[in-house]
Amino acid sequence: MSEVTQLTQVQLIAEGDWLAVTEICRLCRIDAAVVYELSELGVVAPRGRAPTEWELPASALPRLRIMGRLMHDLGVNASGAALAVELLEAQRELERRIRRLERLAADED
Repeated sequence: MSEVTQLTQVQLIAEGDWLAVTEICRLCRIDAAVVYELSELGVVAPRGRAPTEWELPASALPRLRIMGRLMHDLGVNASGAALAVELLEAQRELERRIRRLERLAADED
């Protein structure tokens, strides 16, 4: 049986926006303690005095969503999820460089 998801509200988020830690936790399916741990690891750079008042840049949302899925679906801990995302990003960057070098090599032929 398929699950039906109902969309009730849409909010556009610009890259320069900041989101409350509670909203990040809801969107990424992570606990505030995980956000605190990721902050300690240097994965996110929140602003605000107390962790309950923290805001995170919207640009961190895609990375945090992937980390949340890794933790929730696969049982990976926060540091393992951060490492996995870092490796995935490095792989994507290397693939981009390879494609660029292949184009340059093809242009020289």
